[in-house]
Amino acid sequence: MKKATGPENYRQLLLTRKADLMASLRAQIDRLAGPGGESSEDLAPVVYDQFVALQVNQLDFDQLSLIDAALERMDREDYGVCMDCGDPISNRRLRAIPWAVYCIACQERLSSASDSAPLTGLAA
Repeated sequence: MKKATGPENYRQLLLTRKADLMASLRAQIDRLAGPGGESSEDLAPVVYDQFVALQVNQLDFDQLSLIDAALERMDREDYGVCMDCGDPISNRRLRAIPWAVYCIACQERLSSASDSAPLTGLAA
């Protein structure tokens, strides 16, 4: 039997992912703000760890923005509609990437057109 996938199921997927990202960001902030006092020899790995954490945090913040935008589209009742062609985005795609803004056909076309820059809204 196939499980029904309605807007509330996608909302729950988005809210769960948002909570996970927020917890991850809080943990990173706590870790970065942890006890200091490292000697100068220990600073290189600390600075590198902070750099990596900031890069990961930026990706998490970007994904949070995409999730918030998807939740806003739900509130406007235009969630699941391709922002390029206006056709519905498949349930299979929304289950995999609930913040997707393009159907697969438009995503492929737009991705090949802008080979070097991935579209926002499509990171998994």
